[in-house]
Amino acid sequence: MNKIINTFKKNIDDIIHYEKNEGLEIVIKTVFESLLSHEREEFLSKNSVSYGNKANGYYARLAKGINSYFKLKVPRDRLGFFKPVFLDVIKEQDEKMLDLAFKLYVKGLTTREIEDIFEDVYDKKLSRTSISNITKNFEEDRINWLNRPLDEKYYYIFIDALFIPVRRDTVEKEAFYILVGVKENLKREILGVYNFPEETAQGWREVFKDIKSRNFKETLMIIADGLTGLDIAIKEELPGTLLQRCLLHKMKNILTRIRSKDKKELMSDFKQILQVGNPSHSIEKAKIYLNKFLEKWKKNYPNLGLLFKKNDLPYYFNYLKFPYKVQKMIYTTNWIERLNREIRRTQRFRCSFPNAESALNLICARLIDFEERIYKYPIVAFTDVKDKLNEMFKEGC
Repeated sequence: MNKIINTFKKNIDDIIHYEKNEGLEIVIKTVFESLLSHEREEFLSKNSVSYGNKANGYYARLAKGINSYFKLKVPRDRLGFFKPVFLDVIKEQDEKMLDLAFKLYVKGLTTREIEDIFEDVYDKKLSRTSISNITKNFEEDRINWLNRPLDEKYYYIFIDALFIPVRRDTVEKEAFYILVGVKENLKREILGVYNFPEETAQGWREVFKDIKSRNFKETLMIIADGLTGLDIAIKEELPGTLLQRCLLHKMKNILTRIRSKDKKELMSDFKQILQVGNPSHSIEKAKIYLNKFLEKWKKNYPNLGLLFKKNDLPYYFNYLKFPYKVQKMIYTTNWIERLNREIRRTQRFRCSFPNAESALNLICARLIDFEERIYKYPIVAFTDVKDKLNEMFKEGC
């Protein structure tokens, strides 16, 4: 045994001496193949007599060295019983590489860019088809995540639709409906992602039906933009739930109708209507300030009044029914807008997706990662009002 070890050491010394650039890689390859060969010898010494088994050549397998990948000669047996334990180490390396490829894809790199990185850094060919297959393997995780049971109650639910180019017969932007809820433990949770070609009230009705089928029962208020018919869908599918129209969307709509020289003064007047976080502000006061606002600006901008239809007014001031400490977080869809920015940051490198499933894979992978990193902490600002919110569940809004 000592003679074999000494000979082995001398061979390694010779390799390193005469192969200065790639010597260490050759040593690693030699050691790997020696270990595999020894494993087969041990296996056959215990099993060849009983089963009539014997050695049967080799097959090639890629393994990672220090700076590059190389082909290993993996020994096999005639009956196919021999499974080298050492290959588990190589398999683990491969799985880490595939996981890295998927993470790079989720972060926004294209399949071509990932292919180039693996070839340059790891000296390993990973085709675009292979990378696409990696994302397909995520589909089962994505489906399970989208169909998981939800909590029965959420204090608030924020909803919005993001538009992403998807190919069917042609490439067009399609709506992906996203919901974020504030749980009773004060953490946020992404409740679901749904794809319909367009954003409609009927589409949201289908979404509400789905989350109810997943154990959800009630929420105090839904925060959304100004989609027509959404209020009716909420009343019919989630009776007793308040609707808050996003007031930042409303401010942006107003600004598109105003001359640049008037914007600063007009926005100051508009914020007087909102007074988010003012404990003495009320719905009644907000309506009075709104009338003053419209009266002041109707001379130069008579169409502003059309943005505040009488039937919609309650939906702009429902945030004032809640404790002032949390109003700044529930009068706008800002939270879900941040999610949308995360998705766009990933999606902007791609002209379009080959199908809706591919888009859902990327969106959900990005959102799962975001949820694990950002949404694992409770919203401290809700701590002092938790009891009040629980009372509102019992009493109804």
